[in-house]
Amino acid sequence: MCVVLLIGACTLGTNTLRNATISPETSASPTPSPSPSPSPSPNPLAIGNLPFHNGEVGLAYAAINLTASGGTTPYNWTVAAGTYPPGLVLASDGTVSGTSTTSGNFSFTVSVTDAQGQSANGTGKITVFEQMTTTQPCAAKCIIGAGCRKCGGFATVGRGASPYSYRIVGGAVPPGMTWSALSVGGPFPAGSYSLSVQITDALGGHATVNANWSIYSPATLNKGGDCIDTTSTPTTCAVRWTYSGGHPTVAPKLVILGYGQYCSARQLCQTPTAPPPGWAVNLKAGVVTLSAGSSACTVQYLGTMKLALADGTSCATTSLSNEADLIVDLEYAC
Repeated sequence: MCVVLLIGACTLGTNTLRNATISPETSASPTPSPSPSPSPSPNPLAIGNLPFHNGEVGLAYAAINLTASGGTTPYNWTVAAGTYPPGLVLASDGTVSGTSTTSGNFSFTVSVTDAQGQSANGTGKITVFEQMTTTQPCAAKCIIGAGCRKCGGFATVGRGASPYSYRIVGGAVPPGMTWSALSVGGPFPAGSYSLSVQITDALGGHATVNANWSIYSPATLNKGGDCIDTTSTPTTCAVRWTYSGGHPTVAPKLVILGYGQYCSARQLCQTPTAPPPGWAVNLKAGVVTLSAGSSACTVQYLGTMKLALADGTSCATTSLSNEADLIVDLEYAC
């Protein structure tokens, strides 16, 4: 029976196989493996260096780089709190640059975040100084008398970040004078001179100031006539002298240096100790007008007056003009 059954089975199997399609065995698809997640750094994220330095309004901030360690790069930097100096920029890579626009003392917190979301904070402080300022009153021209010693300052500097340094970048110090920072010392020599000095503050801010001097010599007094009247009733006289040089726009003053004896044609001799009656002086545009006279009944003023011109300006020349003698002879009796 086993043979019959086997043959029957084989026959049946043959007929069946002729009309059937055999399907191949289906294999199971492999399950994809998930991408590995970055392993947390064994070192915690920490801020390493915050090299903030001071700044100045209008001055480009010397760029710096903030650093961190640990965590997983890349890092991302931001300002987390406080007041950050206007005009400065903290880039995501930790670079600090820009130009400050507002002065003051600024405190703030910066934050760094790594690729895993870890963060760390640090505190920064920056002082922003006001922009350096200068004055240069002699930039156009300073008119100074020869020999003057008190008008040597030619500029000032303020604000910015002290200390300041100074360097001559043009012109020259007038001959015989000394130079220190924004002033020259010693007597000014006659002539025209120019000087340019660069000022640099502690943060590198700089400015250039200029000085131009026109240094004049003492005026020259040119003698005219004498003041003589022995015939008029009452006595009076007016004479015209001239002067040249000195300050270009401010007239000098006429000064009496002393008195000397004068003897008239009638051999009347006197040495006065004061100006004659009615004495008046006017100086303008190179002309000196001298006058004297009296309405008194009896006048007898004889003498020689020694005159000179003096500079009365704030930066005056230290020398008088040349001297000149004026004879005064006023004689009248009722």
